[in-house]
Amino acid sequence: MAATLIVTPEGAILTATDDAIELLGVSLPELQALPPGAFSADQPDPAADSAFRDHWEAEGRPDIGGNATLKRPDASLLRVRFAMTVQADGNVLVALEPVDTPVTEPPLVYTAGQALQAWRAAERRLATLSYGTAEWTAVATEIEHFRTRYQDLFRESGTSQQTRTA
Repeated sequence: MAATLIVTPEGAILTATDDAIELLGVSLPELQALPPGAFSADQPDPAADSAFRDHWEAEGRPDIGGNATLKRPDASLLRVRFAMTVQADGNVLVALEPVDTPVTEPPLVYTAGQALQAWRAAERRLATLSYGTAEWTAVATEIEHFRTRYQDLFRESGTSQQTRTA
């Protein structure tokens, strides 16, 4: 099951499951004391972050998913798949799950709508191809990738676990 956190809109961590605490390698009080972005493997670009936030808010704050590399306080790197969804109280549920991909891969961020749109476009492309060809197989694989990405976003953001609070 995914490790989950509840984070304020400003990025402060309010609660975390035991799985999240173990995954991130810190205690709950340490986790809550860390500044927003403390697990960023690379220095964030404030202008890019601001532009992304503005776009996300303009789109109605949709669910977000993707892959990223985290840097734990002990300096070890960890590649994770994540899903984020805004809760009714305005805080954000973040689900994290380790993935077996290189930590050097660039971050990937997408909204549920983007994943669904890419999935549907690939299905339309598949319908125009001859069954069994190399191109058909490549597009069918791409469809499975988008289907999995879309379903993971909702599976992870819908995870309900008991969280620990201070």
